[in-house]
Amino acid sequence: MRYGSLFERLGGDAEKRVGLSRDVCVTASVVAHLSQMLGIRAGSVQTLADFGLPDLNDMRLSLHDARSQARMAIEAFIEAYEPRLRNVCVTSKPDSTDPLRLSFSIDALLEVGSLKQRVSFSACLDGSGQARVKQG
Repeated sequence: MRYGSLFERLGGDAEKRVGLSRDVCVTASVVAHLSQMLGIRAGSVQTLADFGLPDLNDMRLSLHDARSQARMAIEAFIEAYEPRLRNVCVTSKPDSTDPLRLSFSIDALLEVGSLKQRVSFSACLDGSGQARVKQG
């Protein structure tokens, strides 16, 4: 059986996961969705004004305040638009290699049908607005 969103199945991404366990497939689907979500800026989806993250480049705050605001925005965004994750906790991680890159860890409870497990992801947002998410 294939697991993934409708668009993943239509686009053939779910085909790449054939033969993998349900847990691995669902987690990979969540990683792909979070990567897409965190790369979208607020206001870019006409039908959902609150969908997306604020443009972090426009924040005229100290680095600490910007990280805190970004952390809260990411947490609220995931809680609202990734229904497979519950009890989301986002924490900021310092990135000594690039001061323009914001790094976060995301811990949550993954719930899909009878599957319930704690998951952790790491997310990096760079200065260009690109987001990379990986498990662990």
